[in-house]
Amino acid sequence: MIFVFGTVAAQTPTCTGGLGDPIVDITFGSGTGYGPALAPGVTNMSYVSDTCPNDGYYTIVHSTSGCFGNTWLNVGSDHTGNSNGYFMLINASYQPSDFYVQTIGGLCAGTTYQFAAWIMNMAAVTGQILPNITFTIENTSGTVLGTYNTGDIPALTTVTWVQYGFYFNTPPGVDTVVLRMTNNASGGDGNDLALDDITFRAAGPSIQASVPGYPNDTATVCQNDTRTLGFSAAVENCYPTAVYQWQQSVDSGITWTDIPGAVSATYMRPASAPGYYEYRLTVAQSGNIGIRSCEVASTPIVVNVIAIPTPAVAITANEDSSCAGTPVQFTAVPGGGGPGPTYQWMVDGADAGSDSPTFTTSTLGSNDVVSCVMTSNAACVQTPVVVSNSLSITVTAIPVTGVSVSASANGICQDSNVIFTAIPSNGGTAPGFQWTVNGAVAGIDSAVFSDARLNDGDVVSCTMTSSLTCAAPVQGQPIAMVVYPLPVIGLAPDTVIAGGSSLQLTPLTGGDIASYNWSPATWLDNPGIADPVATPEGSTTYRLTVVTANGCMATAAEMVGVFYRLAMPGAFTPNGDGRNDVFRVPLSVPVLVDRLAVYDRMGVCIYSAGGAGAGWDGSFNGRPQPAGVYVWMLSYENPLTRRTEMAKGTVVLVR
Repeated sequence: MIFVFGTVAAQTPTCTGGLGDPIVDITFGSGTGYGPALAPGVTNMSYVSDTCPNDGYYTIVHSTSGCFGNTWLNVGSDHTGNSNGYFMLINASYQPSDFYVQTIGGLCAGTTYQFAAWIMNMAAVTGQILPNITFTIENTSGTVLGTYNTGDIPALTTVTWVQYGFYFNTPPGVDTVVLRMTNNASGGDGNDLALDDITFRAAGPSIQASVPGYPNDTATVCQNDTRTLGFSAAVENCYPTAVYQWQQSVDSGITWTDIPGAVSATYMRPASAPGYYEYRLTVAQSGNIGIRSCEVASTPIVVNVIAIPTPAVAITANEDSSCAGTPVQFTAVPGGGGPGPTYQWMVDGADAGSDSPTFTTSTLGSNDVVSCVMTSNAACVQTPVVVSNSLSITVTAIPVTGVSVSASANGICQDSNVIFTAIPSNGGTAPGFQWTVNGAVAGIDSAVFSDARLNDGDVVSCTMTSSLTCAAPVQGQPIAMVVYPLPVIGLAPDTVIAGGSSLQLTPLTGGDIASYNWSPATWLDNPGIADPVATPEGSTTYRLTVVTANGCMATAAEMVGVFYRLAMPGAFTPNGDGRNDVFRVPLSVPVLVDRLAVYDRMGVCIYSAGGAGAGWDGSFNGRPQPAGVYVWMLSYENPLTRRTEMAKGTVVLVR
C-alpha cells in the first residue's frame, strides 16, 4: 500500500504531526454476497449487483475477477486484506462528474483535519484511460476549504491500494463540511477504480509519549513489582492553550477511558493487578479536550503486568500396559512453563531421554517408575524447577510360542485330498491359524486344513497367533508338496458294429502307464493290454482303467453297440408293474428313432412321437385303449448304414 498526501489550497495547517481517532470511517462494511447500495444523493452512478459493472455503474463487493477479458485486476479483498470486507467498485461515466458527494458533520470549528481515502486503478493493462480525481472539502454554502488532485492514477500490474489525502482547517463556526470527489477523466476504455476506507481525523501537534528506562514504549513488569511507572510526553507547540488528558485501554485500544486527574504531560502509573494495559496522551485546544472529534492522541504505551506463574507439569502415557520391548511414549503437559521450558526425564530416579516434552522407551520393566523434571523459563517465575507425577505401567513378558505342521500324505496323485494339521505350542485357550498356499491365503481359521487341488511344488504354510497376552504370530515349517500327474485316456466315440463282427479298441493314453485293465472281460481277447479285440454278442460298454508307475489312476468308458436287425415286441401289458408297460424300440437295439406311430383298427393314429423317449403307453388323449391288435409304423436310422429305413407291424395290447 502507498500513501500520497498533498497540500491544501486554502489555509495551510501549521501542525499535523499528530492525529486523533477516526471520527468518520466509511469502510462500506463487510459480509457475503454484494453490499448494499449507497444512500440516495451520495453518487450520481447507478448501483448494480455485478462484480464487473459497465460504464456509469458501480457495485459494493469484496472481490472481483475475470472482468472484461481480464483487463481488470483480480481483487480478492478490501484494502485491509479482509476477504469479506466490501469496497466500492466504479466503472466511470462517459462524462467527467462528481461521483461521490457526502455531508460530514460533528467536526470542531477552528480545527485542522486530515482527510484520506484509499484508491486503486483497476486496469491490469496499459493504454487505457487513467482515473484522475479531485477531492474537495467545502462548507455547506459551497466555500472551498481544501482541495487536492491525484493527477493521473497509473495502472499497475499487481493489486496496489494507494491512500490519497490532505489537511484542511474548519473556520470558526463551521462544524459540518461537504466531501466531493470529482472524476476528471472521461469514461470508455479505462477510467475504472476501486474506493475504500474514507476517513476524517483531527490533526494537531505531534506527541511523543515514552516510559523512561523501557525501550519501544513497552514496559513488562511482574505482579510483585510495586514500583510506580513514570510516563512523559513531548508535545509540539501548536495550540494557543493546549490541554492534556491521559487515557487507559484494557481491550487492546478498542475503547479508551480518561484517567481522573492525569491532565499534565507526565503521569505516574501506580502498580496494578496483572493484565495488558495501554496508555496514551490526548491533546486539544482549551475547551475541546474530551471531544473526540477535536483532539489528537499519542502512540500508545504498553504496560504488561505478568502474574507470578506457578509452574507445574503432569505426565501421561499412551499405554497403561505394554509388552516387553514395545515402545511406550510419555508426554509432559506443562503449566506455567513459559515459552521454552526444559525437561529432564527420569526412570527410577536416573536421567533418561532428552530435553523434549515427549519420552519414548522400549526397555521398561513392570516396576520401573517414570517421572519428569521441568524447568520453567516463564517471565516472573520464582520457583522454576518442578517435578511431575510418577507413572508405572504393567509390562508383560513375550511368551515363547511355536507351531508344527503335518500332512496326511506327500508324494500324491494330482486328485488326492491332503489334510494338514497344525499342532500349537503355548497357543493359549484360543489360538488363531492362517493357512497359505504359495503365500496366498487359503483355508479358514482352524487347526486343520485340507486341499484336493494341490500341484507339484506347492508350498503349504501355517501361521499361528497364540491367544496368550503379548504373543507374536509364529510360522510353522512349510511343507513342499510332491504331486504326481494323473494319466490321460482318450477313447473313440461310441461305435455300432454288425452282429458277429469284431472291433479293436484303440485308446490314446498319456503318462508313465504301468498297467491296463478292461472290464468287463467278456468277449475280449486280452483285457490286460492297451488295445484288445472285442467280439461282443450284444451292445456292451467297456471301461478302461490305467495305473501309472506312481500308482495314479484314470478311467474312461467306450460303448460298442451290436446291431443284428430291428425286432419289435409283439405284445405289451400296460398294467403299471414296471415290466412291458410301454411299447417301444427295445433299449438294447442301437437305433435312432425318427418317428413311431400307432393306429387302431379303424386306421386312426392314436400315438405319434420321435426321439429316444418315443413309446406308447396304451392310451389315447389320456384314456386307456381297449385290448386288441394295433398297427405300428416306425421310421429309424440304421446304425450301420446311417440311412433312414421304414418298418411296420402289429402289436397286441394285453389288459
